[in-house]
Amino acid sequence: MLKLSFENEYAVIKFPKALITQDYIQQLLQKIQLETSVENSELSEEQAWELSEQLKDEWWKEHKHSLLGE
Repeated sequence: MLKLSFENEYAVIKFPKALITQDYIQQLLQKIQLETSVENSELSEEQAWELSEQLKDEWWKEHKHSLLGE
């Protein structure tokens, strides 16, 4: 069961511990932070494309072993 609420200046998301790992939450928060930064930047489309390719390459290098069962 997921629950979303707003308290003062914060959004609060609650869910059972067994539903998701702490590492996954950390990755999700980093992605949100990155998207917020990019959203507020003045990157050209070409710069944004280059950044996305770099991020995908780095992600693949870090996660391919878990996806390929290595």
